This record gives sequence, structure tokens and C-alpha cells, in this order.
Amino acid sequence: MKTYVTIHAVLATALLFAPACGDDKGSTDTDATTTTNETTDTTASTTDTTGPTGTVTTEDETATTTTTTAPTTTTSPTTTNGTTDTGGDDGFVFPTEPFDAYTQIDRHGAVEAGTAGIAAAQGLGFNMGSDISIRDDYNASNPVEDAAGMWLPEIGASITFFHDAFDDDLMMLNLVPATVQETVDQAGPVIVPDTIKYDPSKPTGYPNGRALTDPVVDITLAAVLLKLGPDQPLTLFADLPLNPPENDVPFKAEFPFLAPPHL
Repeated sequence: MKTYVTIHAVLATALLFAPACGDDKGSTDTDATTTTNETTDTTASTTDTTGPTGTVTTEDETATTTTTTAPTTTTSPTTTNGTTDTGGDDGFVFPTEPFDAYTQIDRHGAVEAGTAGIAAAQGLGFNMGSDISIRDDYNASNPVEDAAGMWLPEIGASITFFHDAFDDDLMMLNLVPATVQETVDQAGPVIVPDTIKYDPSKPTGYPNGRALTDPVVDITLAAVLLKLGPDQPLTLFADLPLNPPENDVPFKAEFPFLAPPHL
């Protein structure tokens, strides 16, 4: 138990530099037409007609007619210029503009590459004097620039920071930390370029693809901090009983797969 608690402290400190991200949810506008009660009252009318032979009186019976319009609900997907409504019951609307019509402000192919991998020593930027503006530059970059080595100096500095901060703690737990070069060899192909890699000939599971249930942060920490081997597998941190064993709400079987948000 002491070992688990200490590892928990190490992971909690590391995760300070690798906050979890969430997903935006779309919305559907629903216009509802409420019930309208329309009442038409026809009042009796009397017409007197005087003719040569006398007076004829015609009376119409009084009639009251009530018309009720049932509630009508219409769901209209929001559309804008350059979008196409796919139709169907789901009503998903996907943009059709070219990618260069947008300004890129974030990317998240590799887990926390833009936070823990860039300016890690600056933390989350909450400390006085810290500057994490370089992360904006990284998030506006692209895999081509990654592969060309544009961000390798920053990533190398972040790896060195983590090992300087946590190697002693790992050794106190009888774990063997990786060297900086071993970390580059283990985690480098996952982080650079910042994309999700997938080889269909291999079993699916992060870092080969990514399932919603994959403990991606724990796996990434192991690749960065530990000398991987039979006694220290990639799943070492993920296998510790520190995290909830499953999502509190089951995932959906169809797109978009995520469970409805808690309200």
C-alpha cells in the first residue's frame, strides 16, 4: 500500500503538467409550436324580408365551433454556409470548407505532447513569471514540421526535466528509470510527429490506435519515465489500482460513442 500511495504521488505530480482534455458537444435547436385553441362563435342572425304577400322571418341556429391544433415539434439542424446536412434521424452536420479556411489553435494526436512535451518546466503557466506561449506556436504547427525536427530541442528539454524531477522517486520505489536516450527511443516514435499511429496488422490499443477505454496518460508516463522490459511493462502504471476500473456511464455502441454528458 505504501508503494501504491507513493506512485500515486509521483503520477499526480506528473499529471500536473499533463491536464486531461475534454470534448466539445454539439447542440440541436428544437422549435416547438404550442397548442393553439381557436374558437369560432357564430351568432344567430335574423333576417326580415317584407314582400308583397307579407313578412318572412328566417332564423339561423346559434352554433359554436371549437378547433384544436395538436402540438407540433420540429427539429431543424443548424446549418451555415459551406455545410452539408447529412439527413437521417441523427441530423449530424459536417463542415465542407477546405482546411485552410480555419485557423488552427490546437492539436492533440499524441497524448499531452503539446503540454508535457513542450515547456514542461513551466507547468500549467500558473506560477508567477512562467511563460507557456511557445505552446501556442506548437499547437499551430503541423506533423510535417514535427518530422523535420522543429520541436526536438523543446521535447528533449522537457524529457530531461521530468527525469531530473522524478528519477530519485522512481528508484525509491525500486523502479528503474529510463535514460534520456531510452526515453527518446521508447516515446519518440509516438510523440514525433504529433499524430495517432495505427498499424492494422498489430493489436489495436494505444499507442497503436486509441480506444476510448485506453489509459493513455499512464501508458505515456511509463514510456517517458521507465526503462521498459519484462519487469516494467508499458502498462505498469495503468495496472496499478489507482484509477477507476471503468467509465461510470457505458459508452454508446454507435457514433459518436461518448455517453451523454452529466446534467
